[in-house]
Amino acid sequence: MKILHLLFCLLGVMALTKIACAEDINFGKNPPSTQQVIEAFKPAAAKPDDEAIDNDYEGDIEQNRKTRSTFEMNNLDASPKASNKKLKKTIHQTLRKVSTEVAISQEIYFVYKSAELTDAAKVQLKPVGEALVSDELHNLDFVVEGHTDAIGGYAYNKNLSEERAKSVKNFLVNQFHIEPSRIRIIGKGKTDLLDPKNPESEVNRRVRIVATK
Repeated sequence: MKILHLLFCLLGVMALTKIACAEDINFGKNPPSTQQVIEAFKPAAAKPDDEAIDNDYEGDIEQNRKTRSTFEMNNLDASPKASNKKLKKTIHQTLRKVSTEVAISQEIYFVYKSAELTDAAKVQLKPVGEALVSDELHNLDFVVEGHTDAIGGYAYNKNLSEERAKSVKNFLVNQFHIEPSRIRIIGKGKTDLLDPKNPESEVNRRVRIVATK
């Protein structure tokens, strides 16, 4: 019964962590400092403490409350013959795999209807590049998401957002000598608006950078 209780607690934590991480750190049009970017991504850079997970898993709920994770039910043996030891091991392994995911958003300036970065955009991205090559964040990979407003068709915005994400990646790689494999790009187009109540607002034209292990 104790193991079953722990399992339900774990599932509850997974649900809570998604809520806790729903909000990105949005710098808007204002260029952040290098330290602000580092501080924003630090939770993702923190290494899990191998000693933090004991046999009873007490305290793990609080330790992982602010993380986003994926829990795969097919990792559990649903057979009645599954031993408590195996269930404990599964929960233990799942908690170890919990990874922190944090993200920042910026309204990056591009040439109108183009993926070309403006001089202002390069100023905005400079502290981001400096943070990504810092000692604090060197163990992280990143996903650069391009986003547009809702003006125009789906295919056009999808392509434009992908090209803009690629421009951001190229700038970071070329200017700061970041290993290209550390950065993936995704074009979100108009599918994930920052301000869905105002779909044509300029705040929706943004770049979102997600830290991953």
